[in-house]
Amino acid sequence: MSPESRTFIEEARRAQIIECAIDVLAERGYAHTTLAKIARRARISTGVISYHFGGKTQLIQAVVAEVAKLATDLMIPRILAQPTAAEGLRAYIESNLDFMRLHRKPLLALVEIVTHATGQDGDPHPYARQAETSVTDLEKLLDWGRSSGEFRDFDSRSMAIAIRGAIDAVPGHLLNDPGFDLDRLASELVTTFTLATRRHS
Repeated sequence: MSPESRTFIEEARRAQIIECAIDVLAERGYAHTTLAKIARRARISTGVISYHFGGKTQLIQAVVAEVAKLATDLMIPRILAQPTAAEGLRAYIESNLDFMRLHRKPLLALVEIVTHATGQDGDPHPYARQAETSVTDLEKLLDWGRSSGEFRDFDSRSMAIAIRGAIDAVPGHLLNDPGFDLDRLASELVTTFTLATRRHS
């Protein structure tokens, strides 16, 4: 069913199921997340989930898309408000960590999917497309700085992978230390990648 053909009620039901799936993933882990447990949380039958999503694989893909939307809705306005690429990179890093602070359950759900989900019947991993989008979007920001002369000449994809690698390592630390100082880490990451990207005089 395409988004354009769904009624308001259908969209609301889908949102409810996705929210319950996020809760179960965050609380029980991927291996123990079943349609039955999600249905109990949502107080519906598993048939309702199957009607809206088809199965667990499609629901997991919808969860990935929802968490990505939460992140981009937070990040994009902050990045686009910056006058320079260097400030845009700072906003990119800070808003990524702000997302982790503000949306712990969706973050934990995504970590479970990234860590434990597998593609079905040769399909790519449920997070594979979003992971690639994250890198290519960051490449565009880095290309902006290179073309404006703010950044030194480097391979944008390699730098994007390095930055994403640093950011993607953070959730694992949060799982072990929920009180981890994200503000201090954000400051260090901004300093590190400002030095790594800037044009030397």
